[in-house]
Amino acid sequence: MSAAPADPGAEAALRLRRACEAHDPKIGPHLDRVTRYACEIGLALGLPADRLGQLRLAAPLHDVGKIGLPSALLQKPGRLTAAEMDLVREHTRIGHRILEGSPWPALRCAADIALCHHENWDGSGHPRGLRGAQIPLEARIVSVADVFDALSSPRAYKEAWEPGRVAAEMRRLRGAKFDPELLDLFLDRLPLPAAV
Repeated sequence: MSAAPADPGAEAALRLRRACEAHDPKIGPHLDRVTRYACEIGLALGLPADRLGQLRLAAPLHDVGKIGLPSALLQKPGRLTAAEMDLVREHTRIGHRILEGSPWPALRCAADIALCHHENWDGSGHPRGLRGAQIPLEARIVSVADVFDALSSPRAYKEAWEPGRVAAEMRRLRGAKFDPELLDLFLDRLPLPAAV
């Protein structure tokens, strides 16, 4: 009989990450990069060690709600229809339902991230149209990390963008999609060429 884990929240987060990888075997590297970028932002921001630890466990679960969506939809090449986009947007609510109500701080943090990582600084995001500091800090951090990795990496529907193009696009969305302070903390530390 094996001993109980020292941190049940960490154990649960690991198992949920494995569920994400079982649903999409190619997602592991994306989760690793988003987590690394998010923690770099958290360090630059000066988050205390316990909160940074929660972010490290929670960030990989930002898209856990996608396990409630058909794999074929997530891997569809080309543009999605409006109805398909509406369905994909539901992953935020699905993820929140999976994670909400946990007694473990890392999973409570993950629930906030899952629900709010597509909210925009200017209030134009989804699912609730939150704006500015209404959006949980960790969700704002993961938003920057997630978009950076999504633009930098090849996807079923697009090629990877060059680093200068990624930085230019994200700077264009500063104050609209992204928390300006967090975006600056991240982009100012990246060894990127000048924006084109």
